[in-house]
Amino acid sequence: MPFVNYQGSTLRASAATAGASEQDTAVTLPETVTSFWVVVNKTAENDPDNVLTVRLQAQVNSIWFDLSWDSITTTGALGTAADTAADVSRTPNIVDASTAATLTVMAHYAEVPSNVIRVASVSSGTGVTHTFSVESYFALNKF
Repeated sequence: MPFVNYQGSTLRASAATAGASEQDTAVTLPETVTSFWVVVNKTAENDPDNVLTVRLQAQVNSIWFDLSWDSITTTGALGTAADTAADVSRTPNIVDASTAATLTVMAHYAEVPSNVIRVASVSSGTGVTHTFSVESYFALNKF
């Protein structure tokens, strides 16, 4: 992010999935963070029939809850005029059963109940392997 007040945190480093479902290690964001942007970047998959679902969870009183984003948008091809306007129909999944070989998705979470966050993913298909990363970007102070 171009603003000095903004910082980033890796929620999931670029890595291959290892099985049908995974919950990545929890990341604790600074206490002042109550909203943030998340970018999911899928860079590879093992077989064309694989399906990937990615969502975020927050820990509240030792219980993990799925978070629903407030708006979401995907990247579009530069050579086409396809509309990639943000979707605002809230759901927990950032990536929902995608079969795309690569993708980049940006989701905004306007309010979150906790600063302890983790990535949850579900993979299916033949020889399941997807390589993806998840980064968060947030303002340290709101003015």
